[in-house]
Amino acid sequence: MSKLTGYRILAFGVDYLIIAVYAVALFGATTFLDVGKLSPAAGQLVGFLTLTLPVFLYFYLMENSSRAATVGKRVMNISVHTDSEKSSQKVFIRNILKFLPWEVAHVGVHWVIYYSALDQSPPAWVWIALILPQVIVLGYLVSIVLSKGESSFYDKLASTRIERSL
Repeated sequence: MSKLTGYRILAFGVDYLIIAVYAVALFGATTFLDVGKLSPAAGQLVGFLTLTLPVFLYFYLMENSSRAATVGKRVMNISVHTDSEKSSQKVFIRNILKFLPWEVAHVGVHWVIYYSALDQSPPAWVWIALILPQVIVLGYLVSIVLSKGESSFYDKLASTRIERSL
């Protein structure tokens, strides 16, 4: 494994810790609101607005800032780079592609809970919504390792890359 790959993994670990602290606080708040009785669509909307969107904005706004880095990337002295003037758009696309599998998996989770409450087996599309994102994320990880940390599949699609800033 290259050094840049290691820095990238450690940076994600720091960012993930920040997300986890937020998610635990959010979970604590939701236990008082009894959101477990929402329909799958309403649960999806609440989850998107309270978890996915704030996490997406954290990554997008931090990577689109003058330092082009989240807290984790700053700690590891790495940042997101583009070769064009449309860097804001490319960072936006990068993060949409990065978090889309996460949101698709949330769809699957909400529908599994729904069908379980009805004591029914979820249809095949629900299992696809749960499994396909895992396969995509695995592909993202493999692409990061193969590029020696410089770019993932979503970086390639968005025309972004990760560089060490010394």
